[in-house]
Amino acid sequence: MEEIYAACITYEPGIIDYVDLKKLTEPVWLLGKQYRVHEGDEFEKLNEDIVSKPWFTYRKQFSAIGDSGLTSDSGWGCMHRCGQMLMAQALIVRHLGREFTWCSDDPDQTYLSLMEQFDDRPECRYSIHSIAIEGSLLEKQIGQWYGPNTVVQILKRLAEEDEKNDLVLHVAMDNMVIKKEIRKLLRRKRKNEEDNRRSPILLTVPLRLGLSEIIPTYFEKLKAAFRMKQSLGIIGGRTNHASYFIGYVGKELIYLDPHTTQIYKSPREDSTFHCSRPSRMDFTQLDPSVALSFYIESESDFEQWCTDARQVLLEPEKDALFEILEEKPPMMPYVDIELDDDFDASLNERDRIYTSDEEFELLM
Repeated sequence: MEEIYAACITYEPGIIDYVDLKKLTEPVWLLGKQYRVHEGDEFEKLNEDIVSKPWFTYRKQFSAIGDSGLTSDSGWGCMHRCGQMLMAQALIVRHLGREFTWCSDDPDQTYLSLMEQFDDRPECRYSIHSIAIEGSLLEKQIGQWYGPNTVVQILKRLAEEDEKNDLVLHVAMDNMVIKKEIRKLLRRKRKNEEDNRRSPILLTVPLRLGLSEIIPTYFEKLKAAFRMKQSLGIIGGRTNHASYFIGYVGKELIYLDPHTTQIYKSPREDSTFHCSRPSRMDFTQLDPSVALSFYIESESDFEQWCTDARQVLLEPEKDALFEILEEKPPMMPYVDIELDDDFDASLNERDRIYTSDEEFELLM
């Protein structure tokens, strides 16, 4: 395990060893939770929270992806892995709650069942194989890197056909969250459900926050996003280095880094799917292409999210990260599919989803 943990630390300018966190007097925010590491057992609680987050990295020696012959995603699959980490964390919150903690000696069986869906095998719903092959339907070659917008679009398509989970992934395009669309999704029932259970939403908001660098006025907004109770973090990175950002402390982001190549193992052998030493980097190193992510449980939760977002993410208006609108404006440049009553859509309809990354990122 020591080798794995050490591999999580990236020694580069601006990257700081996790062990320094114990010496901090500033609060640490991790997906909506605050930790004051210099008080009581807060450091131990923070460490427990971090190690409970799924950590997906490059793997090698898995079965070939389609006809590509590729048996490793090293060098190209970092954003694929970030998408997996985001989706896995969303499913954990859905089925086990935000307070879930992972125990290596006695892993939760529901947790293991969720993780199996990310196994690097072609038949698994959110495997590297499924993500890469679904991407090929969007004219992304197997073995080609993705940006934040592409990976959430692909995960959305995979989630639409997920018979095991009732989580809906919604992509808010063009910097707009449309309330009418979200409410409609929250009011739907999964097909074949006899009860009145509704489908929670993984809300993703792809953004471009500058040209080559993030405009500094957005840093405080991004911090505020991590403080929101619905936060599921941010996928993005710095140039040529995609990562899953789960929190911040002071002027630094805390993130899980997929750039470690491990031999293929099933998630049931899951000590290699957890990391106790995430990396840290200054906000100024973050690439301007990101996707903010939030877990929305219900309509009331969504209304509270809208209220909080307007206060901390959208004010003042000139520095707003995105817009929250009641209805979609006319002449939108993309098609947002409205699913029919059995919560499905035809392939022809889904193929019309806007997926261009030209406006978003250059991440590898």
